[in-house]
Amino acid sequence: MESRQRPGVAIVEVAVGAAARSGKTASARAAEGSGPTGDVALTIRAAGGSVPASGPRSRAPSRHDLPQAERRRQILVAAMRVIARDGLSATTMEKVAREADVSPGTVLFHFVSKDALLRAALAAVAIEYDAARRAAIAAAGDEPATALDNLILATFDPALAAPEKVALWYAFWGEATARRVYMDQVGDSDRAFLRDVERLFGLLAARPEATPFEPKVAARSFAGLLEWLSQELLIEGSGFDHREAIRIARAHLAGFLERSRS
Repeated sequence: MESRQRPGVAIVEVAVGAAARSGKTASARAAEGSGPTGDVALTIRAAGGSVPASGPRSRAPSRHDLPQAERRRQILVAAMRVIARDGLSATTMEKVAREADVSPGTVLFHFVSKDALLRAALAAVAIEYDAARRAAIAAAGDEPATALDNLILATFDPALAAPEKVALWYAFWGEATARRVYMDQVGDSDRAFLRDVERLFGLLAARPEATPFEPKVAARSFAGLLEWLSQELLIEGSGFDHREAIRIARAHLAGFLERSRS
């Protein structure tokens, strides 16, 4: 069961705090192959600094002065919004250009085709969530209960669980041809998430005082609830209550934590 991840040189940083990252997912490799990637929660700095003001006097920068990496990020954010609003099939380079307030030629300059743009948008969100997942587990140290709670907080962090990002996940998952792209870029990360959750529940179940329960069943029920709550976010949009989703997920987790302490 799967859960539902050229111009200028850029340095890409994921804003998830101080936790270390290790390894590369398929989405990370895909992003490297298609140039620098970014979205709302990705910090992208163009190597070489900002664009200098022209002429003898400095002036306030206009939208035309944006570094190329920032322009690329702007286009990706616009693409996510268009995909969330219109779906993958109805997304066009022209719509993305209008949403980003740039010319269609600028979009083509950064992304040679619609397919390249869609893949880059998916990779940006996948990299962000994968880094947050790794950070959530790493920050817990040897405490599986804390790691699972951190995963809940990361999953429903408003910066990660924004309606347009969740809509993008499901847009790729919902179309047969796009699903192959999804699995190519995000499948490794999804499988890693499920392995991590099963391992954490296994640590809880292995405690000498624990009431027996099956880690695989616990992991899938936990992952399934997070998935269902994410679908609610897709329906509710900006009206989704992130705190209530966290409360529900924590209440579900509490049942297994009681078993591990029995």
